Amino acid sequence: MDENKESSTKVAKDIVEKIKRMLFNCDLTIAYAHGEIKLRDAEMKLYEGRGGRKEQFKYIRAKTEKEQYEVFIEDINHIKEEITENLSIILDKYQPKYRQIFLLFFIESKTYQEIADITHYSFEAVKVIIKRLKNDLITLYLP
Repeated sequence: MDENKESSTKVAKDIVEKIKRMLFNCDLTIAYAHGEIKLRDAEMKLYEGRGGRKEQFKYIRAKTEKEQYEVFIEDINHIKEEITENLSIILDKYQPKYRQIFLLFFIESKTYQEIADITHYSFEAVKVIIKRLKNDLITLYLP
């Protein structure tokens, strides 16, 4: 039984780690794309209004790439929203204290006893809540 508990805890924590990594990667990708947009803006200013054919081509290329990065950012934001919405599906089912327990256990890696001390729930109540949260994570994210 203890081995099963450790296994479900590991699976649930792995899921949360993947979610955190995905959200971090989304933020990192968005920051990169914003930098690329600024670079394309600078290129557009450099070549804007210049009469040469080569300069016009460079301007158009910079503008096109800027627009592609803007669409890319929209796509990444959509992915990030989906991830957050899926996580909210789990957390919205619970009272604020349950959400607090989720954050304390999965994000801050607190022990059951530390969570019980912080939330003023009994040790047993914390165990039950965490078990529900683990089961919901596993159900939602594993096939």
